[in-house]
Amino acid sequence: MQKLLYTLIFVLLCLPAFSQKINKYWVEFKDKDNSPYCTCRPAEFLSARALERRARASIPIVENDLPVSPNYLRQLTAKGVQIHNTSHWLNAAAVMADSTSAKSLETLAFVKTVRYLGPHLKYRNQPNRPVKKRTPLITDPAIQGDDISIWGYAGEQNQLLGIPVLQLAGHRGAGIWVAVMDGGFANADTIPMFDSIGLQGRLIPGWDFVERDAGVFEAAQHGTSVLSVMASNLPKYFVGTAPDATYFLIKTEDTGGEYPIEEINWIAGAEWADSIGIDIINASLGYTSFNDNTLSHTYPELNGRTAIGSRGASIAATKGMIICNSAGNEGGGAWHYMGVPADATGILAVGAVSADGKRASFSSFGPTSDGRIKPELVAPGDNIVVAGNVGIALGLASGTSLASPMLAGALASLWSAFPKKTASEVLDAVFSSADQAERPDNGRGYGLPDMTEAWIQLGEMSIGNGGLFSFDRTGNELIFSFSTDVYYPGDLVELRNDLGQKIAGILAVFVQNKISTLTIRGLVEVPPGHYQIVLSNKQGVKRLGTAIWR
Repeated sequence: MQKLLYTLIFVLLCLPAFSQKINKYWVEFKDKDNSPYCTCRPAEFLSARALERRARASIPIVENDLPVSPNYLRQLTAKGVQIHNTSHWLNAAAVMADSTSAKSLETLAFVKTVRYLGPHLKYRNQPNRPVKKRTPLITDPAIQGDDISIWGYAGEQNQLLGIPVLQLAGHRGAGIWVAVMDGGFANADTIPMFDSIGLQGRLIPGWDFVERDAGVFEAAQHGTSVLSVMASNLPKYFVGTAPDATYFLIKTEDTGGEYPIEEINWIAGAEWADSIGIDIINASLGYTSFNDNTLSHTYPELNGRTAIGSRGASIAATKGMIICNSAGNEGGGAWHYMGVPADATGILAVGAVSADGKRASFSSFGPTSDGRIKPELVAPGDNIVVAGNVGIALGLASGTSLASPMLAGALASLWSAFPKKTASEVLDAVFSSADQAERPDNGRGYGLPDMTEAWIQLGEMSIGNGGLFSFDRTGNELIFSFSTDVYYPGDLVELRNDLGQKIAGILAVFVQNKISTLTIRGLVEVPPGHYQIVLSNKQGVKRLGTAIWR
């Protein structure tokens, strides 16, 4: 009996220790003293590509680039807490701890604040599976019919952003690195939409900042859909806005619940992307309400300086990258504002438009609480064609979660035409090309940009007496784009041989100083050779360019 009593006492004494609930906390530090890192040795924490991007934009290496002091992290773990993620931009760490251990961190001289982030959620996904072997399609699918563009089912949505002309000129995102932050990319390692990027080594599993491992081809179809509108490359079936870019997949969204830790994961993902040399980040994520409503954001907090995620995103925008983040889908509700970190300064909060270019009813409004216009730009986001997660299945989806990657991919294709330009130079042209650049509002921001117009402004071609000309042969058709500052009714665009004889032609129905895409069909009997494309009108004949028919 006495032995049994001792056993019961032992169990009762130990029970409180075992029942302590583990939560997540945000620990901010006062400084970066005693750090082994120095801004004079940036190669220790930034890749050569990241340094080159900053040098191109004259961006200095500053203290917030330095990693968190390893000594401070060691002292945290000595208190019995576990490090989840760190942020050198905000000089802080997210930790897992019971309330007693978390409280003890406040006694450390270098700790500035300790903030509760919510409970530690045990992840509900199955264990990570190995990356599967990709089996390419034997026969590429294609839409059946006579009037099919090389973009297939993505043609109409790509056209809204002025993508076709840019891509016909050969600018499809090559050399641009895009980080995609989401909740998972289910089956992106197997579905045929990504055969090109997968087999060419341009689909790169980055890191899972939720589970702290390399498993990203799991958890959510959302990221797969987001990736598909940028990276898909099945000609005449489904081609995205930047099929030649390189994509790094990062998991930051915890699908087990909504808590502020996901904002810290967002920052950790963005810092990792910056450090390896990413050019463009797309994050189709946003946070306003949490499972614990005492942690939810209020409108006064949406000033880019208060929410943890917005503070980090604002710094991300200073590092020479372009940051696209979905504005949010609350436009039809009582709370109709953007989420965090879309309120951040310097990033692009992207709203959604329908096929007619009007704001989609669900797309969130601005302004920020400090009066800044949000969203900055809009992109197609209503009834968008996306990849399924099996085979070549496609589906329709809506949301600013799709508008943001549509724009991110378009920016990648544009930037690939001018790889020496800085993010600011590219964005200046994009904003100037938007359809309400002179009259921005808090529904559509500066409007829907036109990548062809931005391409012209950046210097690829100029609109003048010679016009703008770009073409591509597709099957037995010649697809070309043309713009001129002089237009006469009845103008004809003609294909002529070396003797000046007309082979085919089309009535040039276009708007002065605007880009029009025209197609000459029925060229099945045209033999290989060089052909001149001319504009014929009552003023005479003007050569536009040369088509090489192979």
